[in-house]
Amino acid sequence: MTDPIRDDPGSETTGADAPQCLCGDAPWRNRSTLDSFHNAFEGLYHVFNTQKSMRIQSVIVTLVLLAGWGFGVSHVELVVLLLTMVTVLVAEVFNTAVECVIDLKVTHFDPRAKTVKDVAAAGVLLCSITSLLVGIMIFANNENVVRLLRFPPQLPTRPTLGPLPVVLIGMLLLGVIIVWVKRVTGWRSFLTGGMVSGHTALGFLLATSIALVTQSMPITALALALALLLAQSRLQARIHKLSEVALGALLGVLLALILFAWPVMVSG
Repeated sequence: MTDPIRDDPGSETTGADAPQCLCGDAPWRNRSTLDSFHNAFEGLYHVFNTQKSMRIQSVIVTLVLLAGWGFGVSHVELVVLLLTMVTVLVAEVFNTAVECVIDLKVTHFDPRAKTVKDVAAAGVLLCSITSLLVGIMIFANNENVVRLLRFPPQLPTRPTLGPLPVVLIGMLLLGVIIVWVKRVTGWRSFLTGGMVSGHTALGFLLATSIALVTQSMPITALALALALLLAQSRLQARIHKLSEVALGALLGVLLALILFAWPVMVSG
């Protein structure tokens, strides 16, 4: 015989009769914080891999960062540029999430679903316009840009960014390059495997940057040893082949040399 009180959806149960949360047994639940970060990166890679606009925006972000570094924008201006561009990328991520939910629930044309998608895309448009205006205002008032647009044009003076901002720019550029390589080669995962070892590239980017900044043999040897240990771990775990690790190391070293050698070539 059923209990009308217990069967009432509005009633409150306590103790052993209270419903238990079974979400911990769900197969999609993250097992650890590391899994959460891994899934977040995979979601970001999914957006990049499926959305053409995200790939175009990644190229624009790369070019703007290179321009900001090459024209010697201030630290504050670089932060403003980065924040506005990241806002566009975040809006694109949420737009893709909305589209995925709509496609999951709606199997035929629905004007309301179209309106939801259009509104989500409008958010990306507003962020893009704001980012464009901010970029124009920053570069239009930059002395190096003005000198370059004069006749005869003059090369920019030595960039004023310190080692830390240059390294951060290098890490962002490296991430964009790795994602594009995985996209071109058809690799499905962002953090594991691929034609180029991203972990190794990051390790050697940091090691080369430390060597160029400190110019100290003991510190350089320690940084290089850590980078080699990172590369060895990727080989030992059989995540990458030797050629993929070597390409990653070469990419990291070349990117660091380019970023740190450009001011020297300009000033020379």
